[in-house]
Amino acid sequence: MPAIKEGDRVLLIDRKLFRDDNTRIFVGVVEEYDDGVVRARGYSFHVSSYEIAGTERHSEERSRVISLFAGDVMYILPREIEIAKLQIRRSPKTLTLTDNLAYSMDLTELMLRA
Repeated sequence: MPAIKEGDRVLLIDRKLFRDDNTRIFVGVVEEYDDGVVRARGYSFHVSSYEIAGTERHSEERSRVISLFAGDVMYILPREIEIAKLQIRRSPKTLTLTDNLAYSMDLTELMLRA
């Protein structure tokens, strides 16, 4: 049984290549899964380490092919979440993914990564 199935909601945090790179986050719905490769439709966020407060807006919806072997961090989100309503909120000490209704996920640990 695969760990990821069609219709699953995922949060992908791209691995930084350089210390000052923006943190890139993708949230989406899995459209297809095949042998460690996922095609998902969703939204990207770019979080700058130099800005310490505000709300991150996402780009337009896009499709993305994700390799599960690339070393990126991936989380499975609850299926009932509407991906289009998610946004990232941050303060000097916290980073949170939220839909401003019932769902909230603490991503503060990302602020500590080099």
